[in-house]
Amino acid sequence: MLMISRAITCGFLLFSPCVYGQSGPLERRASSFNSKGVGLTETLLKFSYEEHLPIAIEYVDRASMDRPMNVSLRNKTIRQALDSILLNGNGYRWKLRNGIIEITNKHGSKHAEGLLNKVIPVFKIPEGETAQKMSTMLWWQVQIALDPSIKGFFGDIMGRSSTVKAGTLHNREVREILSYIVVNSRAEAWVVAGPPECLGHTPYCGLWYIVEQESSDNSNQSVLRKVRENL
Repeated sequence: MLMISRAITCGFLLFSPCVYGQSGPLERRASSFNSKGVGLTETLLKFSYEEHLPIAIEYVDRASMDRPMNVSLRNKTIRQALDSILLNGNGYRWKLRNGIIEITNKHGSKHAEGLLNKVIPVFKIPEGETAQKMSTMLWWQVQIALDPSIKGFFGDIMGRSSTVKAGTLHNREVREILSYIVVNSRAEAWVVAGPPECLGHTPYCGLWYIVEQESSDNSNQSVLRKVRENL
């Protein structure tokens, strides 16, 4: 079963024409940044939180979670800072797309990528719905897309969460819808729920978490702890 959580402030309009090479947010001077003794994934989440940058981390492995690294950055642009941080990993890339920093890796699995690439014909976000509920409903839509025999949704969605800007998304990939939820709420990030070999294969692993500081039981550390359980 998919395990989902939540995340932080946002600054850009989703589906605006953002590209890697443009100026603007990427050329903005980052604040001085220090991170010591934590893994790459946690470092990226910490940097994005401090810079108010929505982020999507599409790849994690044991090294990115548990290999401690030290980073100290001064007088760097956002672009330079991201490049410097990712030098501590193997095979990582980043780009700014649809208002969110996407972190990918050349070692990612085709199966997991295929699930995130899955196109949802229509995804409706009613007025006043929360990031948590919309994330859960997206998971349900993915299950229906994979198995059309599944009918209906049952169960309550508990816990506090920020609201998402209402809208109807047509023919969008799962990753695009997740990014819309993050950028258009007070969420910080979405992060895959485990390493490539388990994503979408095993019932305990699931597909993603949304990181959100609205609720203390769904903080960064809570999400990171749950990801570690899937390693």
